[in-house]
Amino acid sequence: MEHVIKVTNIRKSYGAFTAVEDVSLMVKKGEIFGIVGPNGAGKTTTMNMIMGLRRPDSGQVEVLGLDPQQAGAELRQRIGVQLQEADLPEKAKVWEIMDTFASFYKRTVPWEPLLAEWGLSSKQNAYFGSLSGGQKQRVFIALALINDPELVFLDELTTGLDPQARRQTWELVRAVRDRGKTVVQVTHFMDEAEALCDRVAIINGGRVIALDTPKELIRQ
Repeated sequence: MEHVIKVTNIRKSYGAFTAVEDVSLMVKKGEIFGIVGPNGAGKTTTMNMIMGLRRPDSGQVEVLGLDPQQAGAELRQRIGVQLQEADLPEKAKVWEIMDTFASFYKRTVPWEPLLAEWGLSSKQNAYFGSLSGGQKQRVFIALALINDPELVFLDELTTGLDPQARRQTWELVRAVRDRGKTVVQVTHFMDEAEALCDRVAIINGGRVIALDTPKELIRQ
């Protein structure tokens, strides 16, 4: 099976603190791949190196056949990244946000049908700050899909949501995969990884301590 991400022995330190130590993993095309671990385990640093936002001190990263450090501009056109709530102004209307982000890409899908698909058509003229937590997550996912990416990165998507909103968001993530996308899902909730992911890498202390299907990890 084709691999869309290949990470080999990457390491990242900040002064005397080693955030990521000798991490290797591969993500298969079309799967939901989970990166799981407690806060401070090195999950986000690992994902940032995969996306090209941080340069590894050593090791290699290949995403969609490209080196993120050498071909970052091309890669950003082909991946989708979930934003955090603080990244969007509360006084911006949903349609303004969608229109602005569409302008960043050479190739986009029409955002009106995208909002309709995620149940947000009635919120086009609403201010972002007026949306519920679940509605904001739908906006984040719509933005991550606006450039019709091959690979989507989701980081702690359900943090702060109530149980019902969490389960609804899980359905959204499955729907992203069902569109033919590969998804990398970062979370510190093992139940979320079990419910969503085809395979999971557990990171602790900056190292991958286990990598397998959720079923096998639980059995072990």
